[in-house]
Amino acid sequence: MIWINIKKLEKKIVKNEFSDKEGFQYFLAFSILGALSGSIGTSESAFTFIEMLITLLITIWGSYSIFKANSSGDGQDFFKRYFALSWVIGFRLFLYVLTLTTIYYVINQDFPNIYNSGHSDITSLILLSIIMFAYYSLLISSFKRVSMK
Repeated sequence: MIWINIKKLEKKIVKNEFSDKEGFQYFLAFSILGALSGSIGTSESAFTFIEMLITLLITIWGSYSIFKANSSGDGQDFFKRYFALSWVIGFRLFLYVLTLTTIYYVINQDFPNIYNSGHSDITSLILLSIIMFAYYSLLISSFKRVSMK
């Protein structure tokens, strides 16, 4: 990976010497930073570290698995596929979670403050982990379907 020299990276891309595998390395680094940024500066508890670690591990596993699924198929258009498929899967999961959450709160007549839901940290971590795992699992399946020869 080229870390600082943008001209060198640009030249490599222009000369068509930049592979999907190299692009994936940048994508993975960007994904890892994104996963870490949600936890940085929130608190200094051991729980925050565990949450960050779980999020990081799921992100690395999921990102690697979707790249591998694409590579084991036709190996083409990873990034076009990733952004298109992840948008639809992410939006569908958002609608699903929003619907379930609304039903839960209507049944319980409990509309908590967004910033203080009253749920424990462990409950939130479990739910986040399930949603992340579902997201990557659906994305892996979708990549397998679209990259079949």
